[in-house]
Amino acid sequence: MSTQKKKSGTLQEKIEAKSPEVHTRLSGKDQSPLVIRRYSTPVLHFVALITDENLDAMDKLNRSFWDELVLEDMGIQDWRNIAGHLSQIYSDYYTKTEGCAVVIIADKMIISSLYGDFMNHGQCRLELFQLLNMATQV
Repeated sequence: MSTQKKKSGTLQEKIEAKSPEVHTRLSGKDQSPLVIRRYSTPVLHFVALITDENLDAMDKLNRSFWDELVLEDMGIQDWRNIAGHLSQIYSDYYTKTEGCAVVIIADKMIISSLYGDFMNHGQCRLELFQLLNMATQV
């Protein structure tokens, strides 16, 4: 005879019952999770965010940004501007973000635009580029 109590409700119901707000902080820690999203169109690029905010709008922001651009005769400075502008869009939209990084791989080069913890803390930057290295080899 089992002495274990049967748990009621699904995991999702339990999470929603505890907090209807977005809550992704690890318990008892002051750090937010790092999320890296890979996009392959129109060029291969990655967007990394350190934040507790709801990231459901990431793809919509990314699509609307790229839909407005015409990618013809792009020079090095044009790609740098794109990376900086996309980074600014994400950091403006997610106001509580602790770090934002945009890494674009295009035209035989890699361009990154870093903001917040990625710019100021070597360990955050190291973790980002190690994870990107791993992600591009999978």
